[in-house]
Amino acid sequence: MMIFKNILTNILSGLYTGFFESLLLAFFFMFFYLTAKKEGGFKVAIQGLFTKFKASKDLRRVFYFVFYLFMILSRTILGRSLWINPLNNVIGTWSLHDVDGNIFTEGVENLILFIPLMYLYFVMKQNQSFSFFALIKKSVKISFLFSLGIEFTQLFLKLGSFQLSDLVYNTLGGLIGGLIYALFHAKYFKKESDPS
Repeated sequence: MMIFKNILTNILSGLYTGFFESLLLAFFFMFFYLTAKKEGGFKVAIQGLFTKFKASKDLRRVFYFVFYLFMILSRTILGRSLWINPLNNVIGTWSLHDVDGNIFTEGVENLILFIPLMYLYFVMKQNQSFSFFALIKKSVKISFLFSLGIEFTQLFLKLGSFQLSDLVYNTLGGLIGGLIYALFHAKYFKKESDPS
């Protein structure tokens, strides 16, 4: 009976942890399937996608942003296994060492992960102009809300632990990403005195 219980637990855990990733992939496959059916087959749809991808800078920008977004989701939610207690360390770790004195770089990693995310977000939105302060505000708001969504998803699905330090590091990384965009793409800013 114990063997049966272990097998059943392992199967259900495996199905549970892969559920959302599978659902997401199935959704995108069905979207592609319907598009391919409408276009006249997979080959035609793929050729059309590559043609549009080569011709459109905007489409490539969206692709880079979405690709990086899914990399973050894979690291934070989709690629995680079940966690017994997602509230075991709500405050999180704020230094480069954990309580046992071991090097702990997760905070720095979280910060670094969000820098390209916000930079790519604004590259994707280059056709819109922002004032400097609007860009900073948007950087903080988007990175905070996205990070909060990740943390609550980890909490409710038990796929990691909810930590305030992650929220702060991710938001700070998003702010830095927005500042880097501001530094290198100042020509896309509208003037503060602009009435529009």
